[in-house]
Amino acid sequence: MKKTTKGAFAAGTAAVLLMGGAGTLAYWTDNDTVGGATITSGHLTLDASACQGNTGWQLDGGTAFNPSSDTLIPGDTLTKTCNAVVNVKGTHFATVDIQATGPNGALAAPWDELTVAATVSGSPTGANGVAVNQGANNVPVSITVTWPYGTVADNDLNGDLSKVLQDIVITAVQKH
Repeated sequence: MKKTTKGAFAAGTAAVLLMGGAGTLAYWTDNDTVGGATITSGHLTLDASACQGNTGWQLDGGTAFNPSSDTLIPGDTLTKTCNAVVNVKGTHFATVDIQATGPNGALAAPWDELTVAATVSGSPTGANGVAVNQGANNVPVSITVTWPYGTVADNDLNGDLSKVLQDIVITAVQKH
């Protein structure tokens, strides 16, 4: 082998070895501790006990109605308005959505003609963003039961029927 070839070969080998060494990196590291903290959650509670029972029902928007002793005819509308209490604690609480659904389960004929609607702060959908303060907040709930007049099944009824109106569920949902 010629000297120039040997020199070129040695120079190429040295370059490859140096390139391999260029891939390493020296660096320093350090660490420290960030102290922990105790975190506490707030709360959201709903109390609809003021809406329970047979009291507070109004017939056709004005006459007191007692479901235990008074009776309905086709065309009647029952309404009950009461206050649910939403209690909140949390730094970010400003609004909650209040939803009302029900009654649970469908009513069988002939009661299937009754329409039951519940509104909370004027909104039947629940997407109402009720403003709340820290602590207890009164939220108006209105429940309406309507028996439409003039439906076909009304003509077939002999009367003296009784049916338990199942529960209407009111839910408070935290908004952020």
